[in-house]
Amino acid sequence: MSQANIDNALRAIAAWNGEDLAGFIDTWHPEAEWRPAFPKGTEGTGNVFRGHEGIEEAWRNVREAWDEYRVQADDARIVGESLLVLGRIHTRGTRSGLEIDSDWSAVVQFKDGKAISAWDWLDHAPALKAVGLEE
Repeated sequence: MSQANIDNALRAIAAWNGEDLAGFIDTWHPEAEWRPAFPKGTEGTGNVFRGHEGIEEAWRNVREAWDEYRVQADDARIVGESLLVLGRIHTRGTRSGLEIDSDWSAVVQFKDGKAISAWDWLDHAPALKAVGLEE
């Protein structure tokens, strides 16, 4: 795990917020698995998206369901073999008008300098627990 992995994750977040699909996909390994923390109304929680095609599907689902979906990373640090990212999300629904401002966290593993596995939550506690830390 290295600073390059942290930089990759921050590039992914910048591409997500900038609605740059190609830039976002470029941060993921072709064999990646992503368990996003999308709120209900997009894909629900617990879904797994695999490979670049799955990640692109998740991207498109979010863009259809939400007018706005921004991720903010407040802390990104290496913990063992994982990258822990703690921050916030802000969403605003297309059809529902629903707005969410919530804690957000992710635990990411890397292969060949790209994200191979990522699990996101709408809370910090599960991510801290996943890497062996407690709040």
